[in-house]
Amino acid sequence: MTGFALNHASSTSRDRTLAFIALGVVYIVWGSTYVGIRLVVAHMPPFVAAAIRFLLAGGALLLFTAVSGRWTRPTREQWRNAAIVGILLMGIGNGLIMWAQKSIPSGITALLVATFPLWLTLAEALLSRGASLRLPVVSGVAVGLLGVFLIASAKGDVSFAGAGTPILALVAVQTASICWTIGYIKAKSLKERLPLVMASGLEMTSGGLFLLLQSVVYREEWGRVARAPWTAWGGILFLAVFGSIIGFTAFAFTRHTLPSHVVGTYAYVNPLVAVIFGRLFFSESISRQTVFGGALILAAVFVTTIPGSSPPAEACQAEDQ
Repeated sequence: MTGFALNHASSTSRDRTLAFIALGVVYIVWGSTYVGIRLVVAHMPPFVAAAIRFLLAGGALLLFTAVSGRWTRPTREQWRNAAIVGILLMGIGNGLIMWAQKSIPSGITALLVATFPLWLTLAEALLSRGASLRLPVVSGVAVGLLGVFLIASAKGDVSFAGAGTPILALVAVQTASICWTIGYIKAKSLKERLPLVMASGLEMTSGGLFLLLQSVVYREEWGRVARAPWTAWGGILFLAVFGSIIGFTAFAFTRHTLPSHVVGTYAYVNPLVAVIFGRLFFSESISRQTVFGGALILAAVFVTTIPGSSPPAEACQAEDQ
């Protein structure tokens, strides 16, 4: 009995160590995906590029599931749920992020995406009919939205050569965060769950197909994909392998091993990584007003994710960025 207890304690300690390593992977990989996205959208239409990314990643996960003998026949409801979650998270959420980065630098996009835990906090408050609202939560959401306003009103920071419409891009990023919130809540409420890898594969594939549909509706020029340089294709592979497959797997492991408020720290570490990479690779500059607005967002996320302040904000398959 004592030997079992020692082995169990050793296993738990090892799992926690691996989980912290995995969390470090999420910090770096998900923070760097914003730079990868910018490499891609500079040469490819955003929706078809995102579709290629998720169809590659989803197809790889489903192939692994089949080859490893872990495939189980989904019910009609499971198919439908996977499609809904995939469309919300990847099809709309990530698609809008990639479209927005045609006119918003990597670091600022990451700062704006960091508002996801704030939207999740508001959604959980609505679902609990106000039971989860506490002073730190209310003040955190207010401060976070003030930070978004400061970034949106900063002159010169949300536009670069070849940019689209910055204001629409800012709205798109927040719409993406709201869709991730809805998708997270939907995934969390599912009663019949598929194996993690299989569910992820189905969701990514569904999101990829929806992105293809959007690409057709918006009449994107697919010929640009064939003419794209190797750097853009390298960005696609990086996003598919590291951002989607490795990043999400690492996140899922931490989610089951570490406390929610610890896992939630990715929301305010990713922007820092994105800002550093954006500065190194693209010489992106950020004004003092944007820095202050970003600091307000990160402080708000910290306040709303510390233990006891609110329900956990562990961004499920948002993967991604």
